[in-house]
Amino acid sequence: MIIVSAAEMRQLDNMVQRLGVSALILMENAGRALADHCERWLAGIRPGTLENGPSAQGQAVTVQQALVQGVPVEKSVLEKIPVREVPVRGKNIVVLAGQGQNGGDGFCAARHLAARGHHVKVGFFGKQDRLPHEAHLNYQMLASYPVEVFSCESMSPQEVLDALGNPDLIIDALLGIGGQGGPRFPMDMAIRWATSQIAQVVACDIPSGVSADTGYAYDPCIQADLTITMGFAKIGLLSYPGRMYAGHLIVENLAFPPDLVARYCAEDGDSSQGGLVGEAMEGQRNGPIKILAKAATFVEAGPLLPSRRGNHHKGMSGHVLVIAGSVGMAGAAVLSAKSALRSGAGTVTLLCPGEAYSVCASMVPEVMVVPCGSSGVFYPEQECIDLVWRNLEKAGAVVIGPGWGRGDFQTGFLKEILPVVSKKICVVDADALFALKQLGGLSYLAGIQGNFILTPHPGEMSVLTGVSVEEIERDRPGCAREAARQSSSIVCLKGAGTCTAGPSGKLFVNTSGGPYMATAGSGDVLTGVIAALAAQGLPSYSSAWLGVFWHGLAGEAALRRKGSHGILAGDITECLPEARALIEQQFDRFQK
Repeated sequence: MIIVSAAEMRQLDNMVQRLGVSALILMENAGRALADHCERWLAGIRPGTLENGPSAQGQAVTVQQALVQGVPVEKSVLEKIPVREVPVRGKNIVVLAGQGQNGGDGFCAARHLAARGHHVKVGFFGKQDRLPHEAHLNYQMLASYPVEVFSCESMSPQEVLDALGNPDLIIDALLGIGGQGGPRFPMDMAIRWATSQIAQVVACDIPSGVSADTGYAYDPCIQADLTITMGFAKIGLLSYPGRMYAGHLIVENLAFPPDLVARYCAEDGDSSQGGLVGEAMEGQRNGPIKILAKAATFVEAGPLLPSRRGNHHKGMSGHVLVIAGSVGMAGAAVLSAKSALRSGAGTVTLLCPGEAYSVCASMVPEVMVVPCGSSGVFYPEQECIDLVWRNLEKAGAVVIGPGWGRGDFQTGFLKEILPVVSKKICVVDADALFALKQLGGLSYLAGIQGNFILTPHPGEMSVLTGVSVEEIERDRPGCAREAARQSSSIVCLKGAGTCTAGPSGKLFVNTSGGPYMATAGSGDVLTGVIAALAAQGLPSYSSAWLGVFWHGLAGEAALRRKGSHGILAGDITECLPEARALIEQQFDRFQK
C-alpha cells in the first residue's frame, strides 16, 4: 500500500488537476466523502462493517481492513458499498476549520451535512482573505445553507468556542497536511477545546497536530476516533505516534484516475521497492513522481513467500549461519537459530563460543551447533576467523550479534569477520551494533561494501548515530532512511511501526504486531526470520520488511493464544508457521 509525504501528495493533487480534474471538484469530492463517513460513524457503522454485518469480499474496504485482510487500498471504492440511506438525522455537528484547503473540505462537508438535516455549526479560525480560492468559494456557499458560522474575524477565539455548544460530533478541518511544527494560536485553543469534549472526533485528512511526514504528535494534538485521509494514506498516519492519534483510518481516492499509480519499478531485481506514480504524465511538466514509501500488507507479502514443490528437500531451502551467544546469553543465540528454522530455512548452523557450546547444543536439537574457540565470548583469533570462513561457504545468509556481550574482544572479532560475512546477506543485531560503533559506526560499514541488514531498536540507533532517543522518535521514518544512506545498508528501526529503509530512500512502515511483543528476545527472533528469508533467495530489502511483517503477525498469533501480557519470545517463534499460513490465506482470498 503506497503511503506519501505531504509534498508528494501536493504533487499528486497538481498532476490530477493538470489532467483536467479541478481543485474545486477534488474539494467537493473530499467534502462529500467526509460528510458520508461522518453520518456512517454517527449511525454506529464502523470501518469494515455494513449495517447488516461484516463487509464481504468484493465490497469496499478501509485501510484498517487492508492491513488486516490484505486488500489493497488502491482498489478501495467506498461508494460501491450497497448500504441503505444512513438512518440518522438531526445531530449536532461542529466543524473546526482553518484557513487552508483542509478548512475548505470542512466547509464543503458542513454544507452537505446541513442539507441532510443535521444542525451544523462552523468555527472558523482564520481570515477569509487568506483562504485559497476553492476554500473561499465553499465558505461563501455556507450563507445559502442553515449553517451557523462563528469566525475569529468578528469574535475572539474563546467566544467562537463558547458558541459551538455541546456537539454530538466534531470534524477537525483545522490544519491538514500543511501543518508545520506545533499548532499556534488560535488553532491550539480549538484543538484543546475539541479534546475536552465528550463528542466523537473525525479528522479530515490527518489529525491536526500530527506531522504528515514523520507521525510526530505535537502538543496540542487532535485525538481522532476516525480519520478520513484524501487521495493516499500519509506516512504520518502509519508511523507512530501518529498512528495512535488517527483512530480508525479510511482512504478516499477522490476519484483520482485509476492509472495514476502506473506501475512499480524494480531495482536490483526487487519488485517490492519503490514506485512510479503518474507515469501517464511523463513528458509533461515535472514528469513522473517517484513514491518510495509503502505500508506492509498481505497483498505485498503474499507473492514474496518462498514456495515449495513436491520434490522439495532441505538443500533447496537455504542454509543460515548464526554467529551468536556467550556464557550467560546462550538463549539469544538459540532464539535466532530456532526462528530461522521455523521460518523455513532448510538448515541452520549456530557458531557459539566454546564455553557456551553445551548449553546451546542442549536447547535445540534441530540446529547444528559448532564451538568457536574455548572461551566464554568470541575472540579475534585466527582459528575462530577460519572457522567462520569454513562455515560461511555453505550459508546463504548470516546472523551476527545476538547474545555476544560487549567488550574489546567482541569488537576485535567483529572487525575481523565483517569483511568475511560481507560476502553474504548479513543481519547485524544487538551487541554487534555496539561493537560496530566502536569501529567507526555506519560509515565504517559503508566502506566494507557488503550486503548488510541492521536491526537496531531506538536505543541502539542512538548509540550508532549519536542522536538522542527522543530525537529519533520524533522522526522514525527519516532516521531509518538517513541511517540506511550513511551505512549503504538496509536498516530496520524496530519499535511500534518498525521502519525498514534502503539506501536510496525506500521505506516500508510495518503494520503488524503490538506492545505485547515488548519482551526480551523478541528482536533475536526477528533476526532469524529475516535471515531465513534471505537464505531462501529473497533480496535483502524484501527479506527485511517481510521478515518484520511476518514477525509481527506471529506476535499477533501469540496474543490470541496467550493474552496480552506474559508473551515470551519463544511463543513468537512457535507461532511463525501459523503466521505464514495467515499470509497465504489472506493473499489467496484477495486473489479470488
